[in-house]
Amino acid sequence: MPRNNMDILCLLQEHGAILEGHFVMPSGFHSQTYIQTSLLMQHPHLAQKIAGALSDKFTQKVDVVMALTPSDSVLAQEVARVRGVRAIFASKDENGVMIFKHNFTIKEGENVLIVDDVAVSGRKINSAIDLVNKLNGNVIGVGVIVDRSMGYLPLTVPLRSLLSYPMQTFTAKECPLCAAKIPFTEVEEMREKGM
Repeated sequence: MPRNNMDILCLLQEHGAILEGHFVMPSGFHSQTYIQTSLLMQHPHLAQKIAGALSDKFTQKVDVVMALTPSDSVLAQEVARVRGVRAIFASKDENGVMIFKHNFTIKEGENVLIVDDVAVSGRKINSAIDLVNKLNGNVIGVGVIVDRSMGYLPLTVPLRSLLSYPMQTFTAKECPLCAAKIPFTEVEEMREKGM
């Protein structure tokens, strides 16, 4: 089967990676659904296929594949393996600002492919783009497994996904789940990502 014909939705469903509940997203918005792609990425054969399909979305030369968080470093590592380049990941400082640790850096003029598991608002992605720009790197695009935005992300580079899965989000005041007094659903992965 060609890599670009992967049925990501089917894989997510088969592995129980689409969770229902009452979630508070990193943006502060509430959602009834959370997608936990780490349940796919824990399987090396799936991680390899997903990375290959994501890499195929970009034809430009890449020097570095960058993940937005340490928890997405497996995705960056696998895409970098396909490309034959190095992989790095961003972290947050004590003020929550995206930085590089572990002596990771981007050299001036290097082409950077940013990868993430799920895109929602684009806020983290824009922080990553800003970080690369400060180091005079060149972001060629953003590859995500799932784009769950409602159609428009305010990005200055192309975003390409393996699955578009728009999901409605609510402010705390407008949230029907809060109005129904449904308790928040805890997901360990969300805590690890600083969500």
